[in-house]
Order: sequence, then structure tokens, then C-alpha cells
Amino acid sequence: MNERISGNLETIGRFDAEFTKLSRHHAQVRGDILDVKAEVAQFRADVTQRLQALLLRMDEVENSIDAGDSRIKDLQRENRGQYNDILTAIQDGLQNSIAYRELSERVELLERRSQL
Repeated sequence: MNERISGNLETIGRFDAEFTKLSRHHAQVRGDILDVKAEVAQFRADVTQRLQALLLRMDEVENSIDAGDSRIKDLQRENRGQYNDILTAIQDGLQNSIAYRELSERVELLERRSQL
């Protein structure tokens, strides 16, 4: 009976040792899981921060594009105005040229009449 009790005590000792190992292993796994959880949280924070930075940069680019678009439209209006001014000046010059030719022809006609 002593041998059985001794055997049972040894078995209980082995169980205690295995439970101690399992307990340590469980504590290690739990620690690893908490470390992974912390790393995932940090990763999420980093990704969120980068996404916010990207969104901010996209807003800046969009505002820059809008400003460029407005400037281009302003330049187009200014260009049209200058083009119209040039056309008007050309038309005025053409009319002046025609009027000059007509006056020159009249002057020549008058000079020829006066010589007769």
C-alpha cells in the first residue's frame, strides 16, 4: 500500500509539474497574445495616421487643382479679351487703310483735274 501511495504521490508530482509547465506555457502564450494585440493596435494607429496624412495631402492637391482651374479660366477670359482687342485693332487698321486708299485716290483725281 505504501508503494501505491508512493506511486500516486509520484504521479501527483508529475501532474503538478505538468500543470506548472502548462501554466507557464499558458502565461507565455497569453503574454505573446497581448504583445501581438499591442502591435496590432500600434499598426492600426500608424495606418490611421498615414491615412489621415494622405487625406490631408489629397485635400491640399484638390485645393491646388481648384485654384489652378480658376486661374486657367481667368487667363482664358483675359486671353479672349486680348484677342478681341487685337481683332478690333486689325479691323480699325483695315478700315483706316481703306479710307486712306480712298482719300489717296480722291486726292490723285483732284490733282489730275486741277492739272487739266
